[in-house]
Amino acid sequence: MSQERYGTDDEEIDIERVRLGMLAAARDPKTFRVLEGIGVTRGMQVLELGAGAGTVSAWLADRVGDEGRVLSTDIDLQFHADMPANVEVRRHDIESDPLPAGHFDLIHARAVLQHVPSREDVVTKLVDALKPGGWLVLEDGQFMGFGEQGLAEPYRTIHRIISAGSQEEWRDPDFGLQILDRMRAHGLVDLDAVGDLWAMRPGEPGGEWWFLALERAVPHLVAAGIVSEADGEAALAQVREPGFVMLSPASIATIGRKPQV
Repeated sequence: MSQERYGTDDEEIDIERVRLGMLAAARDPKTFRVLEGIGVTRGMQVLELGAGAGTVSAWLADRVGDEGRVLSTDIDLQFHADMPANVEVRRHDIESDPLPAGHFDLIHARAVLQHVPSREDVVTKLVDALKPGGWLVLEDGQFMGFGEQGLAEPYRTIHRIISAGSQEEWRDPDFGLQILDRMRAHGLVDLDAVGDLWAMRPGEPGGEWWFLALERAVPHLVAAGIVSEADGEAALAQVREPGFVMLSPASIATIGRKPQV
């Protein structure tokens, strides 16, 4: 993977900082409900993989208390907030850097594996890092159909290009559909999945995480000659029109537990 997850251009960094905040505002409550469902208790050893700004890590830190510990990792830590004393923040590449075997009571990752070329090996690494009885919670997307929804041109064409992830051939935007099978194949038990989608609107966190990503992506498409400047500007204006609404991709939280020895 690239060592810069979020980019280096100042304007792009500013957009990404706001975008991550919107994503957290939209997704954190749903993530917290899933984690509450499995029971995050004091004293747990937890890994938060691809922590971004660290909002989930901070929530986990409060739940595990002073007796527990959260390892909060990302390949790029430029947006990671300061954390409580029971959180270790570490720059970590899940593809190449090791994890301790049999160490964690809970491992959580959100919107990470679809972006990792060696995702199959990473799932194995995460299972190996769990203690017997430990929980693995992987949230990823199902973009299948997301790019095909009814939208007016020129945004429709641009949306289809971006939602397919066509600039990264190794990306799997539908890997959320595969995780339950991978957990079963690794022998995890108590398997479950929770999915949802929502209406995306400008000015709301549930839409802005995507529309801000669009603002980052469109200039690159124009520079590459894939999209005309006029169409790019028109598409960005479309998604800011009063009353604009579109469907989100499906988000799937897949849950499994490593059997007790």
